[in-house]
Formats: sequence, structure tokens, C-alpha cells
Amino acid sequence: MENDGIRIHYVVGGHGPALVLLHGWPETWQAWSGIAPQLAQDHTVIAVDLRGLGDSQPAPSDAQGSYAALTLATDVHAVTQQLGLQKIDLAGHDVGGGVALAYAAEYRDQVDKLAILEAPPTTAYLNFVQTKSDYLWWDAMVNGPQGDMAEQLVAGREKVFYSAVYAGPAGGKGGTISPEAVKRYVEAYSRPGSTHAGLEFFRQQDVGERAVQDLIDKDGKLTIPVLGVGGQYSMNSEVGEDTGKLAATNVTTVVAPNANHWVMEEQPQFVTNLLSGFFKG
Repeated sequence: MENDGIRIHYVVGGHGPALVLLHGWPETWQAWSGIAPQLAQDHTVIAVDLRGLGDSQPAPSDAQGSYAALTLATDVHAVTQQLGLQKIDLAGHDVGGGVALAYAAEYRDQVDKLAILEAPPTTAYLNFVQTKSDYLWWDAMVNGPQGDMAEQLVAGREKVFYSAVYAGPAGGKGGTISPEAVKRYVEAYSRPGSTHAGLEFFRQQDVGERAVQDLIDKDGKLTIPVLGVGGQYSMNSEVGEDTGKLAATNVTTVVAPNANHWVMEEQPQFVTNLLSGFFKG
């Protein structure tokens, strides 16, 4: 389907209430492939590729807002409208968590429950970058020199760059992403324009995340049930705690044991059971 001329790719499976899944960076909808089949036993699961990533088309320009969370939320909303969905449950990881929160803030009457995994909400991400610059080393690289220096450095070296991101900063603690998954993601991000689109998410977060917080401040915190999930060796309880401070009044905080940032792939059964219980409850 298309939103403002941009082709957005998604996959659908299962039966029951609608559950929309949004992946993070640098991944695609297949980040959910290990847990989606079980979720699809009692939900109609819709896994979306964010614009410019996977099989979704990039924005036609880098104009401010082209890759901001509220803009990406319109892509997801176009998918739900094409499918005729009036109400959805929503889960997002990493960048997808930011988009999921933006969606819930913009389309409040259309979301029943929201799960945010390994994604500091709105301005909490900006603070996270400042306090843990060694943890998010690529953010400094992406937002450093003007122009496409980062893209030029990564071009032809996608395996080296993205493998370093997947390896994480926690000294080997937690689980791992399988070599097969890494190969699949590297191939996806080696397509023309994919690296640039992914890096634009970071370049637009300073303005984009503040816009989401401004919307929440204007309309009030979300009152729907919200689940905030952090990996034990990554964001831990901060996701849920910060979401409660900034964005929602009914937040459950969970820490995924023995997990770093890639919780769905490191601890798939734990995350499956957690989301199944949350969205069925």
C-alpha cells in the first residue's frame, strides 16, 4: 500500500484482534519472525517495515519530519486504515517503539494497549544519548559531521558496521542474534538507500521526539495500559519508568532477563509469553 506516494510493506497472519508490530534499527519486520507465529494464534498480526527499510520505500527527501516518529506513524495508520481496522494493539522495539508511542499519542481512540520494548520514550532518548554516548557510539557518528560522511564510511562495509551494532556494548552479556539473522539484515541494509534512511531516523529525533512529547503534554498522558520492557543488560527498568514519568499513567515495567538490546531475538519465548499475556489480559 502507499502513504503520500511512499510504498509501505507489511505482512499479515493469524486471526483475532489486530496486533501491529513495529521493528527497530537496524532490523526489518523479520525481527518479529521468531515470536509472531505464536502471537498469531490469537491475534491478527500485522508486521510493518518502516519507511526506507526492508521492503518499504524511502521518503522522497530528507526534509525535516520525513523520518520523524509522527510521520512514520502516518504510514502505520495508512496500513491499519487499508485493512479496515478501527482498534489495534501495538508493540514496537527500538525506533519502532518511538513510532508506536507517537501513533498512540496521535490516534488515541484507536489503540487499546501499547508495548514499548527497548525504546526510551520521547525526550528520554535524547537524555540517554547524552549520558551513555559510549553505548550509542553510532549516534555520535551519524550526527557528527554534516553531509553523508557516515553513509560513505558504511558503503561496501555494511557487514562490518552493522555486525558491530548487533554485537552490542555489554561485553557479551545476554543472548545473541543468530548469524542467519545478521546475514539477512546486512543484505537488507546493503540495498541502495537503506543505510541512509535508517540514519535519518537518528538525525531527526531531536526535533521529532520533542514533537511527540509536545503532543502528549498538550493532550495529557496516555491512559491505556502500557508495557515498558528493557533488557537486563541494556535499558533495564528505564523504559517503563521513563514512560511513566513522561507519557502514560498506567505502565507496567518488566525487565527481560539475560538480554541485551535485541530482546525479541535473544529471549524469544520470554517476550512471546510476556506479550501474549499482556495483550490477552
